[in-house]
Amino acid sequence: MKESEIKKIIFQTMETHLELQLRAIRQMIGTEELPPPVRIKRGLRKDSLVDLSVKILEDAGEPLHLNQISKMLMEKYGRIADRDSLASSLGKKAKDGEFLVMKGGGVFDIKRKAVKK
Repeated sequence: MKESEIKKIIFQTMETHLELQLRAIRQMIGTEELPPPVRIKRGLRKDSLVDLSVKILEDAGEPLHLNQISKMLMEKYGRIADRDSLASSLGKKAKDGEFLVMKGGGVFDIKRKAVKK
């Protein structure tokens, strides 16, 4: 790096530092308004990985392997799922008979109600 580039970086850093100090002083004496505080949104619930997996299986309409579910979680919802924990969670739901059935070998399907004719 050239000496002129180094000086430029140092001066830009000093300028930024001084601007922040000046802003802080103006806020203390009341000549600059503080930005409104960031409000945390409460009550917005993220869907769990199990909920999203059930949605994926419903959309697919067929049994899917754990690897396919994990891949689709990333593609559709941007959620990264640890394969082992996802398998454990889905397996527990299948064992309890909630929403899912395990077809074996890491393949899950939606528990469908029997239609009486």
